[in-house]
Amino acid sequence: MRFQSRSILATLILSAVSSGAFAASHTVENLTIFAGEKAASAKDVLAKNAAKYGLPASLDNLVLTKVQDSLLGKHYYYQQMLRGIPVDRAEIVISISHKGDLLKVFNETKPVSAQADANAVNQLYVQKQITTEQALDKAWTNMKVQHKLVDAPKTDLVWIAGPSGFQLAHKVNISAQMPTGGFVQYISTADGKLLDSYSTTLPRMSKGGERSLAERAKLNVSTLDRQSETAAFTAKLGKVAAAPAASSLAVAAAASGVNGSGLVFDPDPRTALNTENLTDTSAASAFDAAYSTKTLRDLTVTNGVYKLSGPFVNITDIEAPNTAPSTTTNGVWAAKRGNNAFDDTNIYFHLDQSQRYIQSLGFTGSKSIINRPLNVDTDGVNGDDNSHYQPAAAGKDYLAFGHGCVNDSEDVGVILHEYGHGMQYNINNSWSGGDTGGMGEGFGDYWAASYSYSTANGKTFRPEWAFKWDGHNACWGGRMLNRTDAKYNASKSYPAHTSVTENGVTFQSDELWSAPLFQSLVSLIAAGKPRENVDKIILEAHFGLGSNVKMPAMATAIVNAATALFPNDATYANTFRAKFEAQNILAGAVPPGTVISETESNNTTATANVISTSNTTVNGSMSASTDVDYFKVTVPAGKTLKVVMTPNSTSDYDLELYSSTGTKLTSSTNGKGAADTVSNANTGTAAKVVYAKVLYYSGGTGATSGKYSAVFTW
Repeated sequence: MRFQSRSILATLILSAVSSGAFAASHTVENLTIFAGEKAASAKDVLAKNAAKYGLPASLDNLVLTKVQDSLLGKHYYYQQMLRGIPVDRAEIVISISHKGDLLKVFNETKPVSAQADANAVNQLYVQKQITTEQALDKAWTNMKVQHKLVDAPKTDLVWIAGPSGFQLAHKVNISAQMPTGGFVQYISTADGKLLDSYSTTLPRMSKGGERSLAERAKLNVSTLDRQSETAAFTAKLGKVAAAPAASSLAVAAAASGVNGSGLVFDPDPRTALNTENLTDTSAASAFDAAYSTKTLRDLTVTNGVYKLSGPFVNITDIEAPNTAPSTTTNGVWAAKRGNNAFDDTNIYFHLDQSQRYIQSLGFTGSKSIINRPLNVDTDGVNGDDNSHYQPAAAGKDYLAFGHGCVNDSEDVGVILHEYGHGMQYNINNSWSGGDTGGMGEGFGDYWAASYSYSTANGKTFRPEWAFKWDGHNACWGGRMLNRTDAKYNASKSYPAHTSVTENGVTFQSDELWSAPLFQSLVSLIAAGKPRENVDKIILEAHFGLGSNVKMPAMATAIVNAATALFPNDATYANTFRAKFEAQNILAGAVPPGTVISETESNNTTATANVISTSNTTVNGSMSASTDVDYFKVTVPAGKTLKVVMTPNSTSDYDLELYSSTGTKLTSSTNGKGAADTVSNANTGTAAKVVYAKVLYYSGGTGATSGKYSAVFTW
């Protein structure tokens, strides 16, 4: 029986069709994903959305600070200013595709009321302020700096946004060797009180929360003199600038073409030998079969001396204990574990290989991620059983690995985990706040696991373990990559290395993020998808974000990147979405709408247009009364496909659904102008293919009179 009425939803869709307005947006936390909207420029996007984001129409409180390129487009970073001073971690980032489509907007700007502006004027021009030197002294004392500096202390004047307005503060950044480490502190300009702080040192594990100023304050240690230590560091920099070739901080500027060789563990001795019985105290001979001889590419040779310094890695001495990097006169490193030369070659090989892999994914040139020499101390952290990445300006950031218990430099899990921190910071140097602590650690665990999973025994030897060699022993328990029982709670934040109990289940904050990433990788590889595509999606999703990113926003960015990078293969987006939903990071939210146009010829199932993502709107037309249009949908396991087809108001078209073998599953034959709806549930354990068919019954045809729209959701 045919009905002449149409649903409200169909009316709205038809209105969109007739008006040509198909722009859609979807907001999660501080991230908005767009579909079907063109962008003349980033400034034009800001002007059109100024009221939405609480910005003045003049946009005179924004300063463009960076334009960044990625695989999908360009990202324009605007810093919010108040009375000429930056509002700390308050950016709005506009992402535009290479085709001119608005991809996303990340917004952390803060509204400024007239009262807040008046208070800002009072703090700037009326209220008494402490000096920069006083702020540096207070921050130095708060840290109890007891180890040598690795960068000169810095201070900037910034506004700190809060519920009651904005506070003027000295943002002080002091970076010292571990275990003092690095901290950013916000010191009130009014009275020198500590307003907020966070650690910039990113270790692979935490010991009792020592990466906080509160824990530093408990230490009974003598504090070094700030002025003398700063002067000593400045003098050291002067010597480096005067004689860079002779300095331990010198780095290779380009590929030399000179290769060497050395012994490494690939990925680690336990995985290589497929045994859990190996321990740090096992006999040296027990490791013999675990060594691999690898090419060490593009080394530096000076006066016949080969150095592990290349275009992407520079082995050097930065932290205590002060151990000079190993060298050879023939380019061959034959050292085994227990010799620092082995730590040097193991780290050089794996970091150099990882960077070349990143470039193979397309992240080269203006899209690069640490495509430069990164300084690495393979025997640092004051000998502790830990490792860390120290953020700083490009060329000053570095990695350091400790030798406590199992040498961290022997485990590719630790090596690539720390490199993961560097990758995130070099993509987004505002990576802080929100859930970035837990996500940073979880991503590092994932990046290491992705490589390990690709090796000979990686899929079979404890794939669920992070740090298969350095952890899961008497020294420390390591972390897991299969904590699918961990559930996200939107009312909480997830800093690094934090024990969380949710619904009676206790897990690490890091594991909550690594689990859906790694389980997506495992599922996609099992489905025949290459590891490279999965890594590419996750890396691309990091572009165009700022500070205070929460897990739901990051997950949304990943699903969106999967859709954009692989528009004709919904498996990627569907898999990521399902894994995030399973851990309550994405709560079954409807994804942002995608708008596409029907493409002829699609008159058979063999030539069907592919529908890649849920909530896709197709704009189509019946070219003639004999025309039929097929659409192919891969429905994930456990999902129900729903298709709503709305013809133009003077026409009657029908809708049918077929299985992959050609069996008609269902149909809808409502009347003129009325929406037809069909649905089908996938109750199996694997994805299945179905075909939607739109066919003519009566009414108009052609590009003008034959229009219809179809919305696909699951």
